Parts: sequence; C-alpha cells; structure tokens
Amino acid sequence: MLSPQRGFTLLEMLVVIVLISIAAGLVGFGLQQGLRTAKERQAVGQMVEALRSTRARAIVSGRSEKTLFDMRARSFQAPGRPLRHWPAGLQVTLHTAEQAGAAVEFYADGSSTGGNLLLTNGSRRWRIDIGWLTGSVQSKALP
Repeated sequence: MLSPQRGFTLLEMLVVIVLISIAAGLVGFGLQQGLRTAKERQAVGQMVEALRSTRARAIVSGRSEKTLFDMRARSFQAPGRPLRHWPAGLQVTLHTAEQAGAAVEFYADGSSTGGNLLLTNGSRRWRIDIGWLTGSVQSKALP
C-alpha cells in the first residue's frame, strides 16, 4: 500500500507568491512615501540653516546680506553657500517686504525684512517665520 503524497498544489503556491508580491509592494510604497517626506524635511532644514547663516554673516560683516530664492528654478542660496534646490513636488511661497523681491535681507543689527515661507505638498505643510525686528528664524510643521 502506497502512502498518499503530502505537499502543496500549484494553486496554493501561486496564492502565496501573489500575497508576498502584494506585501512587498506595500512596503515599497511606504518606504517611498517616507523618503519623500524626509527630503521635504531636509529642504525645510536647509532653508532655515541658509537664513540663519545669512543673519549671522550680516552681523559679523557689519553689512546687509540676502538669502535669494528663485521660484522658477526651485532653488535658494545664502551668501558664500552653494545653491540648493527643493524637491519638485514641494510648493514654496515667499511672503516678504516688497522692496526685497524674492529674497530675505538681514541687516548688520540682526534685524531683517521679515516675512515667512510656506512649504506645502499635499496635506504636509511647514512654515518658516522670519522676524523683522530680531531676524529670528523659526520653522514649524502645520496641521
């Protein structure tokens, strides 16, 4: 008498392969979203750092300095620093004094033209505030 063979059918193996593929796809999507958010946070941090270094440079040098923003090229640059770009999906809106144009100017006494930057991508939003009296630069994630 032969004992019955135990094993998996082809259909059972295909179901397992499909489930593994779906799980891998979900993990990949989650990682991609996390990477995108990390790049956006990095851009916010780089903008804050550029603005703060411009303020420090103005105070140390005793003359006005500007952080320049190019909305079409999606870039910004602090004096003496490399040109930086923000991710394509990130919308940046700059509100500052009219005479400053697409820049934030810091003066030798530490004050500035003031204003803010609003960065948005879907439901994720950040705001960078620049105080006109003190030139302080603060960032926060918005709900």
